[in-house]
Amino acid sequence: MFYLKVRKNFSAAHRVTLPDGTPENVHGHNWTFEASVGAETLDRCGMVADFLQVESVMEETVVKKLDHTFLNETGFFPKDAATCELVAKWIYDALSPALKTLRNDLTLERVTLWESPGCAVSYAGSNQK
Repeated sequence: MFYLKVRKNFSAAHRVTLPDGTPENVHGHNWTFEASVGAETLDRCGMVADFLQVESVMEETVVKKLDHTFLNETGFFPKDAATCELVAKWIYDALSPALKTLRNDLTLERVTLWESPGCAVSYAGSNQK
């Protein structure tokens, strides 16, 4: 299996409710997300996919929908649960089918989302190990 990874950034605010039931104040992050894309074989050019094309799909599918938003009000997440985990899953679910437009046998192996430089979560989808 061959893999490529591409990272993109967006800025967005969110609010989450802490485990003790306390709602956090609205706050923002400069989020970074990475898509790990795989294929069993290389294309006729010897690539999994063109980096620029993958970046473009990520821009259209994720960045344009989340950049400079209040995530809790996008309709993509429960009102007070725009957690890093749920945002990573949303990105995975949105990006996985969109990548098929580049090449039908591409698989989105994993999405990693950094809320800040030292704090990240990954989501690998229900069919991944």
